[in-house]
Amino acid sequence: MSVDLFQDPLFGLFARERPVATMAQLALRHLLDAAALRQVFADRAQSQREAVIPFAALTQMLADVVLCQQPSVHAAFKKWRRQLGASAQAVYGKLQRVETATSRGLVQYAFARVAAVQQALGVRRPPDLAGYTTRILDGNHLAATDHRLKETRASTAAPLPGKTLVVYSPADEAVVDCFPIEDGHAQERSALDAVLETVRERQLWVADRNFCTNKFLAGLAAAGAAFVIRQHGQLHGQPQGQPRRVGATASGEVFEQPFHIPLDDGRVLKLRRVVVRLHQPTRDGDRELLLLTNLPEDVADAVAVAEQYRLRWRIETVLQRLTEVLRCEIKPLCYPKAALFGFALALVLYNALTVVLAAIAAAHGVATSAGLSHYYLALEIAQASDGLLVALPGCWAAVADWSPATLAQVLRQLAQGLEPSAYAKSQRGPKKPKPKPKHVRRNVHVSTKKLLDQRKQ
Repeated sequence: MSVDLFQDPLFGLFARERPVATMAQLALRHLLDAAALRQVFADRAQSQREAVIPFAALTQMLADVVLCQQPSVHAAFKKWRRQLGASAQAVYGKLQRVETATSRGLVQYAFARVAAVQQALGVRRPPDLAGYTTRILDGNHLAATDHRLKETRASTAAPLPGKTLVVYSPADEAVVDCFPIEDGHAQERSALDAVLETVRERQLWVADRNFCTNKFLAGLAAAGAAFVIRQHGQLHGQPQGQPRRVGATASGEVFEQPFHIPLDDGRVLKLRRVVVRLHQPTRDGDRELLLLTNLPEDVADAVAVAEQYRLRWRIETVLQRLTEVLRCEIKPLCYPKAALFGFALALVLYNALTVVLAAIAAAHGVATSAGLSHYYLALEIAQASDGLLVALPGCWAAVADWSPATLAQVLRQLAQGLEPSAYAKSQRGPKKPKPKPKHVRRNVHVSTKKLLDQRKQ
């Protein structure tokens, strides 16, 4: 099949009435290509085998749950029973054994495909710092699961299925990599050695203070990468001299001073410490931000370093959207590998949504795309995708074979017929402080009509 999809009148109807769902389906078919998923499994699986249940069908089944197209894993299993070719018990057993290396490989593969399509779309976003590729690192703790394991049924303790370190590229507005951790009690720092293995020269890593360790900072510097990381209170290091004022940002006054960190081999890592004295304290009550960086001063002064750290909120927005518009935490999946696989798949599907937004940006501008609500986009995808697949069963098989340029061409054409105002974010005024409610012992309820009548008087 070529790009003559638009000659199909039924496809044209969906393209006009449900453009976001149509675009999303094309992006998903490109990412969840069965042959590519089989290759990811073959390259990453260590002990698991595709004896009966195809990994591609397993992934596509769980994608329906993450996209909120199916209410539960068992409901999705009924839909995919023929492709899975096994019992529900076998499918659950397969999910429980999906290795974290496979989950991580799925995210890496998806980013490579997404980046190629975005490049073909030619969307111009704000560039990274000159000469550097920015990577933002943050962790996500999966919420407690249901008490389905025998060992948890007699306890009220929340069963934690694990956590994941997520790496985000602000230039691509997509998730680059992830590092699943099965132990729910393990520190996020336990995966930093694996993160260091992926660091490349001329990258700029931005992270919060939880990742500020001597070993991690030294590893980034040794790899030829730069960093802007908030200083942890327990970091071993000494400031050199008094901070000097450099300028100001919207958040506060900016100061700078040299900072030395002793290393295990006797060397000293010489850094710059940027101090931001905030106009308003943080949620934790901090009135200062202490940022450590090895960026040369001729590349980024202290004010620019403070602005780079402000980029970190973008990954927190991503993690919030995963919770709000996707089912990234499937509570019945109580086994760590299954829960982490579901979260990794949510990262893949988030990247698919960024392709849709990039196509809208190419057709209507970056500012218009940034003003769209992820909730309304995901709502149309969840509501219309099933009808789209039923009405057009034969239109999707060849999409996986399209080149990134072909997919970009079709997505841009679909986006041109989209009305952005139908998906725009709702604007609201500033929140007003709520009065403290009064507790009345005798009156446990009131009549709404009487209250309204009193208002009129």
